[in-house]
Parts: sequence; C-alpha cells; structure tokens
Amino acid sequence: MDRYRLKNVIILILLLVNGFLLGSMAYRSTAARAAHDRSVEQLVELFAAESIDLDPSIIPNEKPPAGRVLSRDTSLERSAAVYLLGGNLRHSERGGVYSYSGAGGAALFRENGGFEAAGTLSSSDGGAFCQAFCKNFRYVVSDVRLDDTGSGTLTALREYAGLPVANCAVTFTLEQNAVLAARGTLLPETSAEAAGNPDLLSAQAALTAFLAMRRETGAVASSITEMSLCYELQSSTAAPIALTPAWHIVTDTVSYYVNCATGAVSQY
Repeated sequence: MDRYRLKNVIILILLLVNGFLLGSMAYRSTAARAAHDRSVEQLVELFAAESIDLDPSIIPNEKPPAGRVLSRDTSLERSAAVYLLGGNLRHSERGGVYSYSGAGGAALFRENGGFEAAGTLSSSDGGAFCQAFCKNFRYVVSDVRLDDTGSGTLTALREYAGLPVANCAVTFTLEQNAVLAARGTLLPETSAEAAGNPDLLSAQAALTAFLAMRRETGAVASSITEMSLCYELQSSTAAPIALTPAWHIVTDTVSYYVNCATGAVSQY
C-alpha cells in the first residue's frame, strides 16, 4: 500500500512540474509576442515621423539563420562546364582558376565561385537550355529580357537552404535563341556554420539601421513594401565563399540589404 501511495505521489509531483514548465513556457512566449508588438508599434511611429509608411504586418518575427562557410567543389564546377560546353573537355588549373574548353566554347571557374563561359553553348531553344541549367544548379529565374527574335538576357538568382542569395546570380546572353555566354557565381552545397556566432540583427534592428542610413544619405523612400530574410555572398582570404544572413528591405523606390552581422546597408 505504501509503495502504491508513493508511486501516486511521484506521478502527481511530475504532473505539477510539467504543468509549471508548460505554464512558464506559455508565459515567456506571450511576453515575447507582447514585446515584439510593442517594438513594432514604436517602429511604425518612428517611421511615420520620417514620412515613411511602414505596415506592421510585413515585419517578420523570426530569427536569422547562422552564417555559412562553403567549401569549393571542383566536381560541381566540372558538371557545370559539361552542361555548358558538352563532353570531351580539356582542362587545366593555374592559381586556383580551372579552365575548360571543348566544342561548345571555353569556361573559367574561380576559387570565389565566379565563373564565365563563352561560345555556342546552345544553338537553339536557348530559353529551355537556360531554364534547365537553373533547375540543375538551384537558380530561380528572376529577370527575362528577350525580344521577339530570342535575343537578350536571362538572369537567375541562386537559392541556398531555401533563401535567396542577394548578390549571387547567373546571366545568360542569347542571340536569336542561341546561348552565347553565361556569367555569374556557382555555389557549392557543402558548408559549415561560420565561427564566432555573432548576435544577429532582428527585423526591428535592421529597420533601425535602414532608417539611420536614410538620414545620413538622404535616400528617397516613402514606404516599406516588403521585408524578408536572405543571404549575402561574401569572400575573403580566410573564406573565399561565405554566406551571411541579411534582411531584404523593399521600398517604393529601391531594394536594400541589411547585413545581420554588421548592420551594413547595401544595394545590388
């Protein structure tokens, strides 16, 4: 009997502890939402004082992802070269630059992910050729400027882990439906979390940084229309290919990018 009662007491204690923890979590969540709502209200008022319309519903309540350091993938570069130039390629390497040449033309791939190819990459149905490249190498078409003859450019933006990379794109040049050139950045998939783990800017902090930039530069904007997370591509001696989270702020005139680690505001 005593053992049975002891078991019931232990169960009751565990239920009480779990209830307390759930209540504590709910309270913290409610307090966090309330703090977010208050800061958003203050931001809306601050922007209104600067004659900028800011809809509170477009301000995200999410945390930026950690930065990533990417490792060069020469096999991926060769796959891209084969797609662009065809098979039976000749290749060489000098100072970290890989060169490929074949019947379709020639291509160069650099350590920082930059690449360029020229020749007759596709002699017909250039739009489909470009679309297939984008699908295979994880780009999303963002701008098509082709005339009735199939001449012009097609640009696509790279995505990484579900987020667009603001300054990482590929642009194809077409003439009468033939693809004559491709130029852009090829990102490998293999990566590791960036060291240091700095405190990353929230959406509210990014908007504050944007407002400070506007005051300093006199940038023209009367409303904020969209705001979302993305990555910025960065390169250094220590990390030739690195991705830093950023907030993409779209105004009624120009788009801006606020680096989540440094607070720097850029345009691309």
